[in-house]
Amino acid sequence: MSQNLLKNVYLFKGLSPSELEIVSSAGESRTYNPGDDVFTQTDEATALYVIRHGSVKIHQKSSSGDNIEVANLGTGSHFGEMAFVDGEPRSASATAIEKSEVVIIDYKKLDDILKSNQSVAVSFYKELAHFLCGRLRVTTNDLSFAREKNLSHF
Repeated sequence: MSQNLLKNVYLFKGLSPSELEIVSSAGESRTYNPGDDVFTQTDEATALYVIRHGSVKIHQKSSSGDNIEVANLGTGSHFGEMAFVDGEPRSASATAIEKSEVVIIDYKKLDDILKSNQSVAVSFYKELAHFLCGRLRVTTNDLSFAREKNLSHF
């Protein structure tokens, strides 16, 4: 995996070139064709993903069976990081929109790197916390807007 790809990924932006090299050694590339699932909702989570080229749709099945699109991610985006933290099954599915090359970073390999390299761990967890806080802030705003919208209908 390329250091150039990783240095532009939010989670790894604080790492030095030698630290990026350590993390890049844990990744392997895989190509997905349009419509291929990278993973599906409720799968056991085993890896973090970075899109080298292409695009991936993140989507969920609602309790009523509707397919809800959560996000479309493009080149340089990462996904699959939540389960690295909490060990839960996949909360959504990820499907290639177009032919896409995706770098797969195995959780076990990443965890071993973080346990053996404190500076990489501090930087990674700091960036992960900022990323997840940003995502939570957007979700909170969306929920507030939805509540406000629903209350105005009564």
